Amino acid sequence: MVLSRAVTITLLSVVVIVAAALPARTSRAAEPNACGCTQTDSGACICEKKARCGCPGLCEPQGCEAAREKTFQRELDAETKKVREADRQRTTDKNDAAPKVAPPSPPRPARTMTPVQQKELARLLDLYFAAHPAARAQSAGTLRDEVLPNPARAPQGR
Repeated sequence: MVLSRAVTITLLSVVVIVAAALPARTSRAAEPNACGCTQTDSGACICEKKARCGCPGLCEPQGCEAAREKTFQRELDAETKKVREADRQRTTDKNDAAPKVAPPSPPRPARTMTPVQQKELARLLDLYFAAHPAARAQSAGTLRDEVLPNPARAPQGR
């Protein structure tokens, strides 16, 4: 009887200790975190209606992780856009700093020759072809280059 009494007291004390420890664990899980959510012993999150995001890694309302990812992506896109714009601006500044080449001026309109000038040109060509018979097969531009090899020495307008 003494032995059974000792076993009974031991069993009873174990039950009391387990009972005391059990409510302590559930009361710790029943405390809501800063976001307004509690985590059960099984790991599930239970959130109040007024729960909000802001507890990464802890129990949060559904969609907080997706909202955080979306915000991060938006910030990343904004920073990327700023870098591209700065690069584009730098490239534009480089192009502006480079010396600009003036567009070639349009050719001057050819002056029309008077009938007297045309007659004189024909007489001069006949004299040249008489002295150089092989020149008849050449173009007018080639003949001009042979007669005046340096165009800078050509007389400028009359």
